[in-house]
Amino acid sequence: MVCGERDGGVSEVVSTILMVAVVVILAAIVGSLVFGMKMPEEPKTVVVTATRSGDNVTFMNHGGMNMDRVSEIKCWIGGVGPGNDIQLGTRAGATVTHNVSGTTRVVVVGTFVDNESLVLLDKTL
Repeated sequence: MVCGERDGGVSEVVSTILMVAVVVILAAIVGSLVFGMKMPEEPKTVVVTATRSGDNVTFMNHGGMNMDRVSEIKCWIGGVGPGNDIQLGTRAGATVTHNVSGTTRVVVVGTFVDNESLVLLDKTL
């Protein structure tokens, strides 16, 4: 029984070590969440439309709040692929018209000066 009395403090030491370990782990998790988050950017606003009149598809750049940050606008008719792109001007009011027969999918992608690309339009005409 003398041995049993000497081991009485072991559970207190183990529980203290476990509590310290849990606190350190929680602090690491909270720290990584807080310091790993970035402030969200404002959404970029650029308006491009595609309209169909008979066999003609017309793309028009209507401008937007972030037109000064647009470096390139590419349009695709019938599928996205190299050599199949159409350049649309980056100034408001720029238009481009192409002759297309039948229903087709059109996609417009804008590339910004920070090299971020966003789909501006994706629809079937």
